Amino acid sequence: MKVLLILISILFLNNSNTLHKDSPLQVDNNGNIIGLPKEFVTAKFNLDEKYLRLNDKEIILPDCLAYYFTEHKKPNLNLFASWYHSKKVIPYYIGFDVSQLDIDYKYTILINLETLELIYIEKTIKEGNGWNLERIELDKQCKTEYKNGIKTLK
Repeated sequence: MKVLLILISILFLNNSNTLHKDSPLQVDNNGNIIGLPKEFVTAKFNLDEKYLRLNDKEIILPDCLAYYFTEHKKPNLNLFASWYHSKKVIPYYIGFDVSQLDIDYKYTILINLETLELIYIEKTIKEGNGWNLERIELDKQCKTEYKNGIKTLK
């Protein structure tokens, strides 16, 4: 019996998908982000206006960050979030996967769901039969412009 419990524990510890899965989100025609729990609503996103709002925080994305949303000519945008994991590992987040069918890479932008702070930008590139992850580091000016652009609404 102990051996069985040990094997089950190892299986759960080694398979993070069993423990955590991102929740898919949708954006309706009015820009409302659908799929978040009540504590994270009001939530809006408008790519044309480069606007993101979560609860009492909003930002107009600076061009240096909006670039990753608009680089593709026919972007496919998928939103996802996670708010039910330990914040000790990573803050609650909303994520944006930006890709295009005929291009072998995508961008993932992860933003703190509670503060709107940028967590990271990552580029995933298809190479042969595998994938290569490349973390993108924004320059200091862009980071400052983004951070200063976060507004708290009353």
